[in-house]
Amino acid sequence: MNYEIKGTFNMGLNRNQKFKKEVEAENDEYAREKIYSILGSKHGVKRSKIQINSIEKLETNK
Repeated sequence: MNYEIKGTFNMGLNRNQKFKKEVEAENDEYAREKIYSILGSKHGVKRSKIQINSIEKLETNK
C-alpha cells in the first residue's frame, strides 16, 4: 500500500522545511518509520526534529 506523508522538519536555526513524500509500506506505522529513515539518511535529521502532520492511505487503481 502507498501512503502520502506530510509534515515539517527542523533544518537548524529556526528554519523549518515542509515535506510531502509518498512511501510504500504495509501500514501507517511502517510508513512513519520509513519517513524517519529517509529524512534521517538524506538530511541528517534526528527523529525528534521531524513532525508528521498527516498520513493518508492512497488508493491504487488496479
